[in-house]
Formats: sequence, C-alpha cells, structure tokens
Amino acid sequence: MTIKPLTSLSNLTPNQVIPNAYSAGVIPVGNYKGAPAFWDLDKAVNQPLVAAEQLHILGNIDGAGATGLATMTMPVAVAGTIVSATITVPAGQVWFINAVVGTCVADATGTVIYNWRCSLFTDAAGNALGGVYHTAWLATPLAPQNDEFSAIATVFNIANKPVLLRLPAGTTITGQLMNAAGAAATTGVVGTMQLYGFIGRTLVA
Repeated sequence: MTIKPLTSLSNLTPNQVIPNAYSAGVIPVGNYKGAPAFWDLDKAVNQPLVAAEQLHILGNIDGAGATGLATMTMPVAVAGTIVSATITVPAGQVWFINAVVGTCVADATGTVIYNWRCSLFTDAAGNALGGVYHTAWLATPLAPQNDEFSAIATVFNIANKPVLLRLPAGTTITGQLMNAAGAAATTGVVGTMQLYGFIGRTLVA
C-alpha cells in the first residue's frame, strides 16, 4: 500500500480528509483532548529515532584529529581581535558530544579570553557561526575549561547540561580567542578546543 504525502495537509481538518481516505491514502488520525487530530509524525517517529541514534557508536571523537581538535593562535594583535577555528560535522553523520574542552596558554602582556560557538545556537546579532556558549567570555583558561553534557554532568558543575549535545550533519562548533587587553598583545597565544564524544547512526536527516 502506498501512502501519499499531502503537502497541503496543514490547510485541512481531519473531518475534511477522512471521507477521502481511500483516494488520498491512509491518514493517521487520533483523538487528542476530545477532538480528532492528525498525528504529528515528527513527534511520533522522528523524535524517538533521535533517541535511538545514540545507541549505535560508529566512531570515536577523542579530542584529536580533524573531528576532535581545533587550534587557535592569537598573533600580535590589537585589542578586540578574534581568532577562530571551526570543526564541522561531515555530511551523513550525527555526533553526540559529552564534553567541549578549552585550554589556552596565558598571555604575559594582556588578557586573552575564550569562548565557543555552535551553529545550532541562536545569535541575536546574526553571527554566521551561531551563538556563544558562555554569555561572559572566560579569562584565559590555563587549566582546561570543561563544558560537559551527560546525565551526571551537573554534579561536577551546575553550568553543565544533563543530556548529550547532538550535532547533525553540517553543524559547526567554533573555538574562539579574543584579545581583550587595553593594548596590543606582544606575544603569540595558542589555544585549543577539543571535542569528546562519538559518531552515532543517522536515523533522522
């Protein structure tokens, strides 16, 4: 049996479609709060599949290589200069990230601050790289800055998140350093952003 998609389904009511079920195919209709309603196939099908994607580990993301490591170098630069390094999820893949780790060598002559952006996050200014994770940029993190995503992550830091960070194909995560000093930095500063997690099985495009 062929189920024909109706592109104008949003303009129809269940009562309008049910009499035409034999000609239009099978339309999933149910009872919702005492009234007939169409099934939301995104909630009924896609969202459960999203949960299943992480049950299949097809590859490791371990803070190294093209999938796990981005390096940023702040050259001699005036205050306000930002340098970036981006990691992009390849086509056909879905990543689940449990930690984004930022580390930066201290700048002896000024202040270099750190943040990271994700293209999934909304940015009020319309930044093409997406919104920043930390509202306030972090002072040069000599010790690693661990932003963690897992069921127990909030035990270690209240700012962590209790679910894995799901990154579908095409998503970007960008590490950034900014020279926030009052004068030009006189030494190069190197920072890294590392991703830890795994490649899941893509079930939802």
